[in-house]
Amino acid sequence: MSRRRHAAGVRTPAPHRLTGTETAVIIVIVLTCSALAWGGMDLGTVLQLLAGAGLISVGTVVTLRFGRRVTLSLPTV
Repeated sequence: MSRRRHAAGVRTPAPHRLTGTETAVIIVIVLTCSALAWGGMDLGTVLQLLAGAGLISVGTVVTLRFGRRVTLSLPTV
């Protein structure tokens, strides 16, 4: 994928690619849900587990990506 240039000649950052750890976590979640569904767990429950794992991962990514930019000003006691 080529990088586009803005009018000022600044390159846009490359899109984020999954690391080995992120890929392994996704594979483990999908395999666990597949095993639970194959083992007889209700499909609705398995889908709820997948949705919950997805929400947790989105929250983690947002926190890690944007949490570094905000400084916490804690009151001194």
